[in-house]
Order: sequence, then structure tokens, then C-alpha cells
Amino acid sequence: MPGTSTLRVRGPGRRRPRCRRQARTLLGLLAVLVPVLAGVGAVPAHAESSPYGRQLAVEGLADPDVYKVDDDLYFLSGTSPQDVLPIYTSTDLQTFSLLRRYDPSEHDPLHHYCDKWAPDLDKQGDDYVLYFVANRVSKGEPCPSDDSAPTIFYATAPATNDDMQFGAPQTINGDTGYPRTHVTAGCPADGCDKAMRLDPSVYFDGSRRWMHYTWFLPEGGNVVSAYPLDAPEELFEVTRPTTPAEQNVNEAPTLFGRDGRHYLVYSQGHYRSEYAMSYVMAAQVSDLTRERERYSLSSPLKTHDGQLIENQGHNTVTDRHGQFYTLYHVGRFTPAGVFAGRDVYVQPLVFKADGSLNTINTVALQWGAAPGAEYSIDVQTRDGESITACIRAGNVSSVVFNEVCTAAGDRVVHKADIAAFRINRIVDGETVATTTLAYDGYTDTLAATV
Repeated sequence: MPGTSTLRVRGPGRRRPRCRRQARTLLGLLAVLVPVLAGVGAVPAHAESSPYGRQLAVEGLADPDVYKVDDDLYFLSGTSPQDVLPIYTSTDLQTFSLLRRYDPSEHDPLHHYCDKWAPDLDKQGDDYVLYFVANRVSKGEPCPSDDSAPTIFYATAPATNDDMQFGAPQTINGDTGYPRTHVTAGCPADGCDKAMRLDPSVYFDGSRRWMHYTWFLPEGGNVVSAYPLDAPEELFEVTRPTTPAEQNVNEAPTLFGRDGRHYLVYSQGHYRSEYAMSYVMAAQVSDLTRERERYSLSSPLKTHDGQLIENQGHNTVTDRHGQFYTLYHVGRFTPAGVFAGRDVYVQPLVFKADGSLNTINTVALQWGAAPGAEYSIDVQTRDGESITACIRAGNVSSVVFNEVCTAAGDRVVHKADIAAFRINRIVDGETVATTTLAYDGYTDTLAATV
């Protein structure tokens, strides 16, 4: 089976982008913003679109995964509401065209597959490999059945061309004591962590290949575990939910490497609720566990009274010409806070000097609060608009802007579209001081003196 020793993932033979190349790319992006940041609070009358903003990649898609062939060819798959696994191509990571749809039921004369989602695209020797999640029952039976449960399968397609003609679905690790495909509900006798349930993710670290996946706790909850493909007996736990905000869910692992570091991004919370992305960094894949310092990558958008506007999760990471990008799905909610579907977006990633990432949708604003004063935040957009009293912070010394002007009709303003923040000090209802902070569109922390 490909998951035991020979899986080749995300073009391991290709050289990783060098940090100098990444620096040149980011400097080029910063150059675009120089006119915006010239002068405190200066805003151009007609701003160009931000190089750091997200763009819609595929409407109606979720759980994206990208396989990079080279800088001019990418394959994207994900979860479709049509209960098939679509495969798209792109030459620029901006525009995606549907290549084909894969339905494993069409290639298995004995079984029917339903609830197909969370694919992972890789390459093994002369074959592409598609991992995916599904429920499987015998032909003619209801799907899912009371006895079935989601589990992970794979299929292969010749890589002699780029048609992605995947064949019959296959199981992982068969009837072994290793982590494996487990089509029935409940836990195997040798442990719940041996039933590979959700979100397969295979990663090559330069010397070994690793499988990460999600499994179910018997008392409820999703946990991420991993093992090296050449030694599945070395199974280890990566992360499990421990806080109320995680809603008993850790899932959707994805890994990438940059400048000698490995990154593990995972999602927490329910995808119809408090879904968000976190990550850890380490020099070794085996060290990418919850024992490491955890960082936030995204946070749900909410109205002033706590209703959800959107959330972000289940991402994948790739690069093009040295610039790293993440593709992730955005959960949409109605004005009443009811889940209404998901779409996949692509957004550049910007790294800090210590290797950590700037968040994709938050800015922590800090200042020294004076006794008896209250504070409000204005936002100036790149196209010249001023949103007065975007946030009414009160008598505090910091606030996290999460792309929602909660004091201005819950208007959503993406951080990439902001040219400046203005912090106002208010005493007895009068504004007595202001400080304007020019903004670059990606930084996640700003400090000021008001």
C-alpha cells in the first residue's frame, strides 16, 4: 500500500525556496504599499488592490488541498456539495479550472461511497495519489448506514500525463495493527487512534514521509495523530482539544516547511461555529505537537452581539516563485448567524523575523490608557474612506480588530484593505487626542502613544 514506505508528497525532489528569494518577493510587495504609507494617515484617492488580500478561488468548495507540480501548474481538490471530489488546475494560483470529478463508487463493483470529503493530493513515483474520506457500504445499501463511519481511502492515477484519472479506491494498511482504514462505526479493539477517520495529510520533510490524520475519542471529540510512513508503529498524538473554545475539535492538519522549520497548521472548533486555525513550529516533524508554543492564524468574525459573520479553516499551503500562499475555506453565515455554506480563498502568507506568521485577519492595537479616558478606533481604507468609531474600546489599553467594525453597523473591513488606524482618546465625551498609525495591510500588532 502506498502509505507504508514509498509515498512521495508535494514534489519532494524540488528545491525549497531560499529565504533570499522570499525576502525579495516580500520587498516587492512592500514596494506596492509605499504610496499608501507615505505620511501618517495619508490615503490615496484611488488605491490599488492590496497584495496581501484574499481572493476567491472556488465558490462552494471546502477543505482544499493543493499539489504543486511547478510554479506554472497546480492541482486543487476539496469537498464539494455534489458529493464528488472535484479536481481543478491552475497556472497562477488565482484562476482555477475544473479538470474532472472523481467518484469512487464508479470504480468499485462491490461498494458504494458517500459523504466524500477532505481529499489530499500527492505523488508517488509514477502515480498521483488521492487520499479522501468517505463512508462505504455494500452496493444497494443505504449510505451512510447505522454501522458505517467515515474513514480514509486512497486511489492512484498515472502521472505520465496530468489527466488525474483515478481508479479503484483502496484501503490503508489492511487488517493490520497499524493505523488503518476502518469502515465500521466505533473503535477497533486495539484503540480508537488506529481508526483513521478524517483529514488525511501526507508530508515529506526532506528525509521521511509522514501521515497525519484525525480520529474520534470514544467520549466525543476529534484528535490529530501522526506516524512516519516507513514506520507506522511509531504512531504519536499531535494535538487534542483541551479548552472550551476548541469545542472538542482538533482536525484538518496540514504541514509545510520553510527556512529549516516545519509548520503544522490545524483547525479547531466546529466548522459551522467557532472554526479557526492555529499552528506550531519545530525543527523536526516529530516535535510538532501540542507541547510546542501554539500560535493563532485566524479567528471567526462576529457581530457586536456575538453572532457569526464568517469563519476560516481547513487550509493548505503552497508557494509560487518564492512567495508562500494559503488556501482555506471561509464559512458564510446569514444575518441571523445561520451557517450558509463555504468557499475557498487564496491569500499570501507573511512571515516575521522569528519564523512565525502574521495572522490572516486580526490586528492587535495597543496604547497606554490614561485614567478617566475612553478610546475609540477609526479606520481609513486604502480607497480613501474614513470609518469613524469603527470600534468603541472603552477604558482599556488594547483591542483586537477582527475585521469587523462592531460600532459601525458590524461592517466587515478586511485588514488588507486598511491604510491606517486612528486611535482617539475621549474624556467627558470630547476627543482630546488622536494618534494615526499607518498600516501595511498584513501586520498583526501595532502599538501607539495617545
